[in-house]
Amino acid sequence: MPLAHSSIEAVFISWVDPRASQQIAAALQRARQRRSLPLITLEPFADPAIAGGHRRLVRDVEQGRYKARLDPLLDQLCRPQQPVLLRFAHEMDHTGQYPWSLRRGSDYVRLYRAVWQQAQQPRCRRLHWVWSPAGNGDPRPFWPGGDAVDLIGVSVYSSPRWRGDGRLRTFAELMDQRRWLHLHYRKPLLVAEMGVSGTPLQRRRWLQEARAALPRYPELIGWVYLSAPQPRWIPLQTGHEDWSLPAADLQLVTASLNPPCESLHASVPLLARQRCTAAPR
Repeated sequence: MPLAHSSIEAVFISWVDPRASQQIAAALQRARQRRSLPLITLEPFADPAIAGGHRRLVRDVEQGRYKARLDPLLDQLCRPQQPVLLRFAHEMDHTGQYPWSLRRGSDYVRLYRAVWQQAQQPRCRRLHWVWSPAGNGDPRPFWPGGDAVDLIGVSVYSSPRWRGDGRLRTFAELMDQRRWLHLHYRKPLLVAEMGVSGTPLQRRRWLQEARAALPRYPELIGWVYLSAPQPRWIPLQTGHEDWSLPAADLQLVTASLNPPCESLHASVPLLARQRCTAAPR
């Protein structure tokens, strides 16, 4: 559950879940009550009622077969009471991991822009789009165009099992590897997912070093920590990871910086009052 003093309400929602509209409404209500910023990761899974739907997902979306599913979600996302960050079809550059992690970047762009185009209506002016590659490879073939992106989200994870020497790659090392996305596309960055594993001491030191490194990234407007085990349906070659943190360490994620983080990007007015911290999920 999000902590009371965090400033982003982050949820993952499958658009084929029958409860998707209610889940979005509940997330937006929590965000309003806590005066936080909602970040909705919308996952365009194929409709299980369509035979071979994962193979024809892009074509079906372009042809409007998902319009009846998307319209009720936009009814919730585009309400005028608050701004919303919509992270659509994330980590598309992990080819084969999701139905939208397509081998050809051009197919992903068609999918993204078909959904983005459906939201181009006056009532959706407070809906802000987050294009969110994992950031490990080359996501440039998946770029949907600057007109369809307000923020760039990245994933930042570190495990001692991912290196032969057992050393954790630091937050700064991982951000330096992803920073070119801001420099290339001139969009603010958001760490949309973050996690660290290892011993309790390793994790705490990693988080402390991450907080200390934040001022180096003025383009970074916030971070979200995934305080949960790695989903079993997304296995890792190095074995199962658990990104969960105890409450004391979660405070390192959500505690406000003093002075307030200067990475509140002036070109994104909706973020002008947001801190440089976010909710765990």
